[in-house]
Amino acid sequence: MAGLFVWRKTVDSHPVQGVVILESNLFRFESDSLKIQGEISSKSRIIGNSVWLYIKGFSNNRWLIISANGVNEQSYTRLKRATLSAINRAADSK
Repeated sequence: MAGLFVWRKTVDSHPVQGVVILESNLFRFESDSLKIQGEISSKSRIIGNSVWLYIKGFSNNRWLIISANGVNEQSYTRLKRATLSAINRAADSK
């Protein structure tokens, strides 16, 4: 039962298609069924060929997983840079 719960949460966090919009420190993702807007948190991680984003939204927080093979190379590079920037900002403020 726990495995099914984890599987469902992972599938919900990993959209098949959508549009990513990166601004200075704001992140937006929009698809037919999902709209997320907020700031990339320092909890975000780069794991293998995917970026695990923890988005701090206005009313709620949410995980979003973006795979390298799901976007073009330039977009993935920009997303990794934005994620590393958010992680480094948090480390510098400590």
